Amino acid sequence: MFEIFFDLLIKIKDQLVLPALNKAGELISAFDLGEMVRWGIDFVFNLGLTHYLLLGALLFTVGLLGVLTRRNLIAAIISIELMLNAANINFLAFAQHFGQSTGSVMVIFVLALAAAEVAIGLAIGLALYRQRGTVDLEQFQRLRG
Repeated sequence: MFEIFFDLLIKIKDQLVLPALNKAGELISAFDLGEMVRWGIDFVFNLGLTHYLLLGALLFTVGLLGVLTRRNLIAAIISIELMLNAANINFLAFAQHFGQSTGSVMVIFVLALAAAEVAIGLAIGLALYRQRGTVDLEQFQRLRG
């Protein structure tokens, strides 16, 4: 299991990170700003589905770890937002890969859901802060009325 993961990391390093760093070093040493911009745009628009899915998986993992480990309500809400943005990246990546616009429509729905989640979460957090004087999630275990 770990060999597959490490092989994947080595492929990412060899095929994506090292060529990008080498090209960036060449452009910085020559300091041709127009060429830097053209290369950057070409690099971003030629990324494959795998690159976007890896970015989405990384963001989702960071968000999940934040939800599971943070005790602060605000940090937990920010971590949930990271997880929703990871889903948005995946929706857009698949929409671009399959050439359909349904992924973009789903992103709009997820953004609306995220805005509602933040509004309700902050309202609940503010009410709890006024009642208890803290936003520590472990203090809110006894919320039954």
